[in-house]
Amino acid sequence: MKCYCYVVLAYAARHFDREWTYRIPESLKESIDIGSVVNVPFGTRKTLSRGFVTRFFDSPPGHYHDNKIRDIDSLLSPRPVVTEEQVKLAYEMKRRYYCSVGDALNAMVPPTVLSVGDRRVKAARLIDTEEATELLDSGDLRSMKQVRVIELLLEHEEAPCTEIRQAADVSQGVLNTLAKNGVIEFFQRSVPRTLPEELEEVEPAEAFEATEAQQEAIEKIDGAAHSVSLGSLREFMLFGVTGSGKTEVYLQVADRVLSRGQQVLILVPEIALTPQMTRRLIARFGDRVAILHSRLTPAGRYETWQRILAQEIPIVVGARSAVFAPLNNLGLIVVDEEQESSYKAEMKPRYYAIDIARIRAMMNGAVLVLGSATPQVSSYWRAHNGLSTLLRLPERISEVGMADVEVVDMRREYARGNLSIFSKRLTQELSYAIERGEQAMILLNRRGFSRTIICRNCGWQMRCPFCDIALTSHRNPYGEQSRLPNRMVCHLCERLARVPKHCPECGSEEIMAFGAGTQQVEEEIRKQLPHARILRMDLDTTRGRFSHKEILDAFERHEADILVGTQMIAKGHDFHDVTLSAILSADQLLGTGEFRASEQAFQLMTQVAGRSGRGLKKGRVIIQAVQPDHFVVRAAAKQDYEAFYREEIVFRKRMEYLPFGHVGMAQLKGFDRYEVEDTARAFHRDVALLIRRYGGTFARTVLSEVSPAPIERIRSRYRYRVMVRDESAENLTRLLFMAADDLKRPKGVSLVIDIDPWTTF
Repeated sequence: MKCYCYVVLAYAARHFDREWTYRIPESLKESIDIGSVVNVPFGTRKTLSRGFVTRFFDSPPGHYHDNKIRDIDSLLSPRPVVTEEQVKLAYEMKRRYYCSVGDALNAMVPPTVLSVGDRRVKAARLIDTEEATELLDSGDLRSMKQVRVIELLLEHEEAPCTEIRQAADVSQGVLNTLAKNGVIEFFQRSVPRTLPEELEEVEPAEAFEATEAQQEAIEKIDGAAHSVSLGSLREFMLFGVTGSGKTEVYLQVADRVLSRGQQVLILVPEIALTPQMTRRLIARFGDRVAILHSRLTPAGRYETWQRILAQEIPIVVGARSAVFAPLNNLGLIVVDEEQESSYKAEMKPRYYAIDIARIRAMMNGAVLVLGSATPQVSSYWRAHNGLSTLLRLPERISEVGMADVEVVDMRREYARGNLSIFSKRLTQELSYAIERGEQAMILLNRRGFSRTIICRNCGWQMRCPFCDIALTSHRNPYGEQSRLPNRMVCHLCERLARVPKHCPECGSEEIMAFGAGTQQVEEEIRKQLPHARILRMDLDTTRGRFSHKEILDAFERHEADILVGTQMIAKGHDFHDVTLSAILSADQLLGTGEFRASEQAFQLMTQVAGRSGRGLKKGRVIIQAVQPDHFVVRAAAKQDYEAFYREEIVFRKRMEYLPFGHVGMAQLKGFDRYEVEDTARAFHRDVALLIRRYGGTFARTVLSEVSPAPIERIRSRYRYRVMVRDESAENLTRLLFMAADDLKRPKGVSLVIDIDPWTTF
């Protein structure tokens, strides 16, 4: 009988993050369950606290006296919002990541599951579209966030505030400021509770006949799914060249798993890939598919989550957070493009979705399949050392085979006087492709018009006064074009600045844009090939909820000849008319300063090359570089992963980087530089003391000195960090967590701990 329960608070600090005992009122005993969200009184707080129910008891547990136990005040959701498995997973996340149980559960549950109630929502629209366009052109706006809201409403006319905040990545305060300044107005709008619009009508499709390599992979994965037991991990690395049919393997194994009454979870790295994967799943499995990602409407996310929670939908596909989908009978978990950094959360809790997938696979007795044409070095090493099973798809399904790759030495182009973004060879190939009615994809992994603005006379550079980085120039799509871009944006704090007419240092008019971005690539193509139809896909053109899908669908319908974009165009897309892929400034991918730089550069180049020649026509790939002999460029040109791996694994072992060692980063942030530095030094002393105290455990631990982050200041907050290295991730976690929990931090200083961070800037 349910008389008492444990509750973990949704927003508890770590020092009081534990299960608290509450009495269940008679009126709630029938409706409350594990995973229910409740309001409870806590401590001396005047307001109620939100919490999650984790366990039940018939009598007061332990030393508690009944008269000291307080009652649950109310139930916030008619049904539980998380499962018992997710509660257990939250405790495991607390052990691995620097977070509370409440932080972990909050990360699992979409906010709208608790907030979507009635059918009327607050929406916004522009008061005067002509005035809004003039405002964009004037340069008077000082925040890129305001610009994004106005551009979104110029495109979509009106939208619920929750959708605007999600799509434009802004707070309600930005909308309130625009309303106060008379740019937008709020109104109430009815929103029906419907399933997400992504569940479009798709023609049913039968399974393709598997090749010999595909069939072998299917049989091995399905065989493991029959025999895997709870608590054990059966992991497969499906290593297949681009176009080798990895998705078909996923779908045929999924079909067998579903036929046994089990469920399937498929993760894709980016929202941009979700529509294509979803379309193939719907064609094969109909309305048994659900989508989970951040661009769904609040009502859509609410309905989808509730149907999954009720176990009505057996297949879930989505980006990183979909790994928490409340499926309770998983038989197969697939992580497509497993090499992608987007599987690592950059906000608290800083979980890694593949680690969560491994835990869930063991909890459910499910098979885990990691798929990639360019696996992480550490994942490939796991397969070579028996921690996972390597399955190969060595050939493309297409009869035309792999694309022909050509590396263009841009030094020779410059020597010949060609200072354009495009080599002569690439311009010719683009022209030939368009003449033949074929399509091309061009990647430059930098959005905006140019990298920065500099003075040719004295070398002055436009930099953000609030962050230690150069401003990036952007064209205003609604304004007149000029020699110089008319908008400078900080890609960290998103503040705007105007391009000065004279250099503030020397007074010269010799101000120029330096370094190309995707906007400049688009403009250059229009100059050289005025008849070409162009689409651009980067963070600036995909703010809308359906922007990814609209751009990709338009390109697939052949409404454009050339797709220009950043790395989001490189992965997973399957366009049969694309016969030319090009990578501009391939060298810039190698200079990020991260130990994964070579790996990520090779992956991106290989993925872009893989977009070409996926139909019946032979593909061509052009890589432009000023270091054509770099081993990464050479290996990518040959699409030879093994050659790249052999060289990279030697470097990793020598430097004791993943998979041979782990790095823990403690980063402290605050507005007062000296306060942040002093706190970082205090943390460093505490870590050093713990290493000395438990010497044997941390015998191989290496503690670095306190240092400013590579970008020392972002949004006026100073950032200092302490780096610790050890061959054991568990040792690192224990060491840093102990020091962090004991650290006395000033009120204005925050602390972030990240184990094996993907970026350390």
